[in-house]
Formats: sequence, C-alpha cells, structure tokens
Amino acid sequence: MTDAASRGLLSESLADSGISENRVSILLDRVDQFNASVKNEWLTEGFESGAPTDTKYDPYEMQELWTEKNGSFLGYNCRITAFSLFGEFITAGADQPETQGEDALFLDIETLTADPAVLCGDSTSKFCALFAPVTAADSTETAEQVKALQAGWAERGVAFEEGAARLISVVLHDRFSDTDNTLFIGHVGVLLPAGDGSLYFVEKVAFQEPYRLVKLRNRIELNDYLMERYDTSWDQDTARPFIMENDSLMEGYRTVPTAAN
Repeated sequence: MTDAASRGLLSESLADSGISENRVSILLDRVDQFNASVKNEWLTEGFESGAPTDTKYDPYEMQELWTEKNGSFLGYNCRITAFSLFGEFITAGADQPETQGEDALFLDIETLTADPAVLCGDSTSKFCALFAPVTAADSTETAEQVKALQAGWAERGVAFEEGAARLISVVLHDRFSDTDNTLFIGHVGVLLPAGDGSLYFVEKVAFQEPYRLVKLRNRIELNDYLMERYDTSWDQDTARPFIMENDSLMEGYRTVPTAAN
C-alpha cells in the first residue's frame, strides 16, 4: 500500500463494498503513519508474489524503528484495523461492559484509549464483545468449537450484517487447564470481492508490522494462506485453528499438511 495505484484500488474496493468514506480515510491515514515510520525498502510497491511467510523485513528491526519514531504508542494490530473498517456491519448487546477479555486484549485497549478515533464512532464495548475470548467446547473437533464460538457471540448479542465485505477471523483454541479453555481471534482481516471474480484480503500483520492488501483467486487460496501462517501447533489437546467468515465456518476451510504433522 505504498503506491498510488494500490491505494486507489483499495479505496475503490472498500467503497464498492459499502464501507464508508470516513472509515477508508482513517485506514489510509494510519497506513501513511506506519509507512512513514519504517524503511521504504521493507515495503512492496504494487502486488508482489511470494509465500505466505515471506517478508522483506526483519520484524524486530521494524519494531525498533517504529518505537524510535512513535515512542510508547503501540500502533494498530489486525483486530483494530479490521474493526475500524468493518464495525458498522456488526452489532452487540446494549448490556455489554465497557471492556472484557482484558487479559487477552490489554494491548488493543491501550491503543483504543490513546486513539479512540480509530473506532470510527463505534465503542470499545462492541470491540471487546466481538474479540474477547469465549468459552471453548471440551473437544478437539472444529464443528464443536464453531458452535461454541457462535454461542459465545450470541450471549453477547454479537451479530453480523450480510454484505459484500466479510470479516475473516482465524480462531485459536487455547487450553491451559480444565477451567481455562477458550477460543480467541488470533488474526482477522476484511475480505472484499474483486471485479474479475477474485478476492482482496485487507489485513494488518501485527502491531509493528505492515498493512497488506493480498489478492487471491478464491477462498481455498485464502484458507491456505492463513493456515500456513497460523496453524503452527499440533498433537495437542486442542482443536486446530479454524477460519470464520462473519459468524460461520468459511467455505473452503481445510487444514493444510505441514512437514511437522
């Protein structure tokens, strides 16, 4: 997202998917802030092909340079970026607390406190209702965990408006004990249709890592892109990571074999 053509394509795709001009403007302002804080050679100009885990930068060096230029301000991660774009298509119950899930979301909440404008008029309460961990099923089966996540969201009144833009969430199962068994959105981005039938995926890789606009042929390719990056554990008493599209398991979801499993 460093060149005018990519930014124009992104802006047009977001607008065509019903995302407001204000939300697009706030995203591009934060993209400019990040890009100005790191070395230009670390970023791409236009689309470049590569493996899902390929980067042109060392994340630790990038973090050091971000901190040098922005002090203690953490910046923005995947959840904040996706919610900033997609929040108008989500509702949550009016009785939700201002914050919840602080043990998992404390860094997110720190940024939202420092820069509430990035919420685009939405509330921290709705953000936390969507992203705070929910109680997982006592199972390693994906179908059971999907039901558990849906039930957790339903209890909080979380619902999604159907539209062209879709929220894509990589859900991680953490189990540290019989009483600490949760599902948590470890990565999230916004999926947009492209004019040629392919897809665009908008994401922020991490707090001090870049924004990305990724072009993919279909949801299976999106699945494999995300699973290669986030399905990094195996042979545990937890379910494999799974991918939600809004509040349903994404069509095309599959586990991807790796050399270790």
